[in-house]
Amino acid sequence: MIRFVLFTLLAVCAVSASAAADPTTNDPTAVVTQALHKLAPNAKIESVAAAPLADFYAVVADGHPVFVSKDGKYLIEGRVFDIDARRNVMDDAMAGVRKQALANIPQSKRITFAPPHPKYHVTVFTDVDCPYCREFHKQIAQYNQLGIAVDYVLFPLSIHPGADKKAQTVWCSKDRNVAYNEAMDGKTLAPLTCPNPIAEITNTATAIGINGTPGIFTDDGTQLGGYVPPAQLAKQLQDMAQPQPKSAP
Repeated sequence: MIRFVLFTLLAVCAVSASAAADPTTNDPTAVVTQALHKLAPNAKIESVAAAPLADFYAVVADGHPVFVSKDGKYLIEGRVFDIDARRNVMDDAMAGVRKQALANIPQSKRITFAPPHPKYHVTVFTDVDCPYCREFHKQIAQYNQLGIAVDYVLFPLSIHPGADKKAQTVWCSKDRNVAYNEAMDGKTLAPLTCPNPIAEITNTATAIGINGTPGIFTDDGTQLGGYVPPAQLAKQLQDMAQPQPKSAP
């Protein structure tokens, strides 16, 4: 996550008129780049799109979503709620980035628990020493019975010393699913080492703003929360699968 000089304001941050982007340009990326580079010269602009707020662009820079005004004078960071929809529209800016990041994690770097004919699929960033990850996995049979296929990707958090070694042992085990079950039950596994994707997954998680576990995501990049009970998760997925009503002309 990039740390702009004025991010601690947690609201609209006014940039001085001299720092504003050239208002005559019609290039959104140029406007955004000029404005953000006044605050964070090395920021990497990953995407620029129209925001749901009038006269703002939705921007992802270094894995961090912000809104930048079209004249380059104002920046909004943090949560911006659509009151009627009851959702944080900042999440929309990250969805495309997260979708691509998740698509770039091949099946060979996941540990899968799935029913024979799944209705839904989620990717879960998990840490074997995370209490809520363990609570989630205790109910994996219920998630599967509700038609939810779960792909775990190993993301040991630095706040859990030794979790990286445990994750490596799980990955290097002959049967990763069995080893994951045992690790989540609190069993001590004999340490193993081998080439593994843990550092790569950690880099991906950091790049798309994940800083806690479990992190549950749909294939389109929508984050469904941290720990979500089976029935609630199934309901969320079912609702998302419903056709959206067309707005009146």
